[in-house]
Amino acid sequence: MEYRKLISFGKSSFVVSIPKPWINKQNLKKGDVLYFEETEENLILSAKEKETDEEKKTTINIDGKTISQIQREITPAYIKNFKRITIIGKEIKDKAKDIEPIIQNMIALEIMEQTSSRIVAKDFLNMKDISINNLIRKMDVITRSMIEDSSNMFKEDSYENINHRDKDVNRLSYLVFRVVNYCLEKPSFSIKQFNLNNHELVKYYLLAYHIEAIADEARRIARYMKKVNLSKTKEKQFVDLFNQAKSNYLDTMKAFHNKDVNLGLQVAERKRKLMLDYEKFYLENHTVQWTAYLIDRLKRMTGSIHKLGRLVYE
Repeated sequence: MEYRKLISFGKSSFVVSIPKPWINKQNLKKGDVLYFEETEENLILSAKEKETDEEKKTTINIDGKTISQIQREITPAYIKNFKRITIIGKEIKDKAKDIEPIIQNMIALEIMEQTSSRIVAKDFLNMKDISINNLIRKMDVITRSMIEDSSNMFKEDSYENINHRDKDVNRLSYLVFRVVNYCLEKPSFSIKQFNLNNHELVKYYLLAYHIEAIADEARRIARYMKKVNLSKTKEKQFVDLFNQAKSNYLDTMKAFHNKDVNLGLQVAERKRKLMLDYEKFYLENHTVQWTAYLIDRLKRMTGSIHKLGRLVYE
């Protein structure tokens, strides 16, 4: 961070010098036009926006890497807004069938070229067609349905469908991360397109992060509900606990969308009692295989819901 002195210029204007590294980075010269965006507390200075974004490219060599390692390189490249991702290596022909789903799991990223030693994926996303708020609402709707179906797993096995929807939540979360990253690099675009400052962008990033974590736990709880062998009475007790966690999630999202701080604080107060109830259930059923895993996942879900609530009242 740099500090610059404000200099009086005439009777009605002030002047501040602009750091030369920023001028060079923006390829600016004397006479170029700069833009100012005034927010509630800040004044954002930006260079004239280009008609099209410069095509960012990256190349990933996959030789000697596991599919998990490859995925951990493709996903950040997508989030960092690389418009063209080229994957190369002698092992392409053997790993292509596992790489293709990774690329297909990224919204607007498509395979344009594929050979035995090279895969080229191109991004077709137009940021001006995106709404961060709509993406969050889609994630929320899918996560609600996952939690609802998970709570009914003792009656109906819908795990495969829940697992499929979890992948949809992942795809949407990657897109939210990507949009936020783009907007942090282009604050003037963020203000014009979404009317969001950096503080609000980070809040949406964390919101997507926590919703994605909650969806993951709903899927894992469903998986262990398939395996555990509890009595009917104990099944009902567990579902009652799960439904309390679900109620907390619904109220937290309601508090976020309505900016209801009081409701957010009320939900936060419920956490301690819920955690004690989870522990009591575990102690009563710890000899039943998979009970520990079930309660652990439920605790993790409740923890993520609590962190989600902090975005409302902190």
